[in-house]
Amino acid sequence: MTSVKKILWTANIPLPAVAEQLGLPASPFGGWLTLMTRGLAKDQRFKIAIAMRCPISDFQVIEKDNITYYAMPQLRADQYDVEQSVCDRVLNHFKPDILHCEGAEMRYTRRFLETWQGERLLSMQGVINGYTQYELGRLPLLDMLNPFHPKVALTAVALIVNKLWRFNSRLNHERAAMQCATHLMGRTEWDQAQAFAINPAASYHSCSRILRDTFYQTQWQLEQAKRFTLFVGNAGSPRKGVHVLLQAVAQLKQHFPAIRVRIAGENPHTKASAVKRMIGYGSYINHLIHTLKLDENVEFLGVLQEQDMAKQLASSHVYVMSSIIENSPNTLGEAMIMGVPCVTAFAGGTPTMATDEQEALFYRADDPAMLALKLKRIFESDELACRLSQHARKKAMHTHNPERNVKALVDTYLLITGFAEQTTTADQQEM
Repeated sequence: MTSVKKILWTANIPLPAVAEQLGLPASPFGGWLTLMTRGLAKDQRFKIAIAMRCPISDFQVIEKDNITYYAMPQLRADQYDVEQSVCDRVLNHFKPDILHCEGAEMRYTRRFLETWQGERLLSMQGVINGYTQYELGRLPLLDMLNPFHPKVALTAVALIVNKLWRFNSRLNHERAAMQCATHLMGRTEWDQAQAFAINPAASYHSCSRILRDTFYQTQWQLEQAKRFTLFVGNAGSPRKGVHVLLQAVAQLKQHFPAIRVRIAGENPHTKASAVKRMIGYGSYINHLIHTLKLDENVEFLGVLQEQDMAKQLASSHVYVMSSIIENSPNTLGEAMIMGVPCVTAFAGGTPTMATDEQEALFYRADDPAMLALKLKRIFESDELACRLSQHARKKAMHTHNPERNVKALVDTYLLITGFAEQTTTADQQEM
């Protein structure tokens, strides 16, 4: 009988499954990771553990639902890192057959990958080395450096400094982490291209995400949607491309006066966003809203939990994936699986998720006129909206099928550990 194989995951957030036991609020993010690991924990061939970076003071170990959770205190000096001794403690205690890291941009991930000398699988999230040339969202920075608009000029300077100081400093850590991995896993052709560019020696594996339960269970209906209402999942950085969307909305407003944009994520009008409101991307978005006379057409929703996100999507006429670059946007998958008509930028991995004119309408990421035309087509044709809805839901139900994706991950583990070869040999002997 073959021994149980131990899989150690690393996660960048405290997972919702144990957040309460750690005295932390449940994050709206990472739900897919909980669903995937729970599915794996039911497979008796594997023992699953998860090492999580947490805003806590003491190292903790929690056993729940056949999963071992290691809660690692993040450093005070760098919230994206943990002590090397903590990494050593986790690895020495669990001794994994496979170290499976989620995302490469955090410093502690590199610690784990450099320390462990066994099999190392790295799942790519946002590959910031692939994002770097798009991080400033193709904003007109030279035009923004206008002395007659000092606040906008200051915003341009702040965005450039932020990229040089905070963003660029993470590039080497991510690249080094990816180069430490013996195996890389992605979801789209763009992921595969980044893997080949950074670590061509690593074996590449494909595995799509499992989405949160509510999105499988909720289906968009045209008659329940609010006409001319757009939903956007994030406006947190220039790369999210909301400035392009606002220009398209300004063009459409004269034809569709009731047009409305609802934006999830951090609200730039809150006290917590005061600095960003003054000089960050939020400041530029507010400037555009005012300049384009869209004050009555844009609503910031704040960070949404799962149920609220589904509710907002269900009541929208169109979901817009406006990012200048994305590898595999979860919100696009959630919108598609609900059947919300989608307009998406042709960016990164989105062509793997949907096909133009079938499951979504595509536009060039920095072209507001083309975006406006795509939205106009859906606004004016219920037949088109319903056709996109039907095809998107069908495609996403396949892409994000939980059983299919757990099997894909299990097959990867079996291949890496040699289980697959052993199982095939045993089956042949029985025959």
